[in-house]
Amino acid sequence: MSMTIRQEPSTSDVHGVFEPLIYVLTSTEQADVLNFKFRYIADLYVRVGGGGVSTLVSRVRVYPNSAGAGVFRVDQLIQDWMAVTKADQGTVTDEIYNKSIHALGINTTTKLWSTSNKENYRSVNVKFGQEYATSLTEDPTPIYDVLPINKIDCIMSAGLRRPNTWDMGIPDFLTNQNWIEDNYIPNASRKQVFSDRQIDTNFTSTTAPTVSVVHQDTTLYEVRTLGVGMDGSAPQLSEAVSAWVGLYSSADVLLDSAFFTASTGGGIAPGSVSTEAGRLQYIGVGPWNLTTQTIDSLSASFLAGTVAYYEVFFMKDSTTVPSDLTLASIASCCYKFTLKGGDCKFGTTNYNYVTLAWQNSLGSWDYQSFNLLHQRTTGSIERTTFEQVAGTWDTASATQAFNYRGDQGGTRISNISATQTMKANTDLFNEDEVALLETLYLSPNVYLLGQQGATVTPVVITDSSFVRKTNLNERGPFLYQISFKYAKERPTTKGGTFRG
Repeated sequence: MSMTIRQEPSTSDVHGVFEPLIYVLTSTEQADVLNFKFRYIADLYVRVGGGGVSTLVSRVRVYPNSAGAGVFRVDQLIQDWMAVTKADQGTVTDEIYNKSIHALGINTTTKLWSTSNKENYRSVNVKFGQEYATSLTEDPTPIYDVLPINKIDCIMSAGLRRPNTWDMGIPDFLTNQNWIEDNYIPNASRKQVFSDRQIDTNFTSTTAPTVSVVHQDTTLYEVRTLGVGMDGSAPQLSEAVSAWVGLYSSADVLLDSAFFTASTGGGIAPGSVSTEAGRLQYIGVGPWNLTTQTIDSLSASFLAGTVAYYEVFFMKDSTTVPSDLTLASIASCCYKFTLKGGDCKFGTTNYNYVTLAWQNSLGSWDYQSFNLLHQRTTGSIERTTFEQVAGTWDTASATQAFNYRGDQGGTRISNISATQTMKANTDLFNEDEVALLETLYLSPNVYLLGQQGATVTPVVITDSSFVRKTNLNERGPFLYQISFKYAKERPTTKGGTFRG
């Protein structure tokens, strides 16, 4: 018996679960005319309970194609076992679902890092077999585990296919399977981490001017997280040990700085990652995440209103300050956050931003604040009515006379259902920010964040179309208005519901 894998996903790369993962197999038994009812078998194994033992979750049989080969597309089988991390894994068990991943450093002030859930990043084992009968009247006999285990290491829960690949065919994917490690793993290349927000050439890092910058505006009371590949072994080979944060004044003076080490702040060091949860980790990098954490005293500078912007670098150690003189120790590009509002003393009562968080194309989270006028409109009000008979029919007796009550009778309402839609306007966006906004429209998980990350409310984008404006077609910068509604219905009077 001889079975051969002719085509397979690279076992030395990180794969997005929404890209095609194709296997092609051949067998000498299939070519034997005396072997009837031949089929190829593929078994998929994942760690279901969080332990170290893989469990069979799917068994698929396919007939040979016209060339005698068996073709399996396993990404569609894996997708149901993947999910983005929504909760802080660093909290105690009974608090996990009450503390969001967006509020790292707030949930537990001594933990700015968190591992991911086991569904966010998986290792999948694939085993192959075959079955056939020796006559037309017999049932086929399956033979499992014909080939050694084929391990697709670190299947990532990407919400979309990689950016800008609307027309990319499977051959292109097969020849470019290392796109995640090449672009999003912190190492000597100093590339990005798991965010769709792109390099912005309009900004320069004060800390290390030769390092590329990913920029965004924010306000003091907002939360942000970044997803980071943190596995020091292949295929990731991550070199990130810590995050360095530097706070700057409007005169570009360094006011304060701190290292936040993964291993001591709720995460796991790259060299110690042994579980799927440690391969993708999150760190709170928003102004309020950094203000509330107690690992290092940055809060005084933030609350003093002297911080104009701050920069975040992922570093290979927890001692070397990033600069152009220490490039060898820098493992990522620079993430630069500009605080809007002058002195940054926004009171919570004056907080007028609408902040949305969404699952990006890399299986992590991106954020955008809409700081212009936002509107609430209530529509689609539906009422269920009935006709009520007037009078005390149920209480009239020998001692209680019938009373024709004036407050009864006629058309009455038994249920009210209403939907509330919110409209929020962007600030002026450049072309790269427009590309980021497109991933919001295409995301399956979108949330409205409350002040200081206190609430996380699922919403549904209601706009049915998105026009990607470019400088080639229109002169930027660009303004957008986005419409969304609450995903959950809220009760009204008398058992009614209100979505808003």
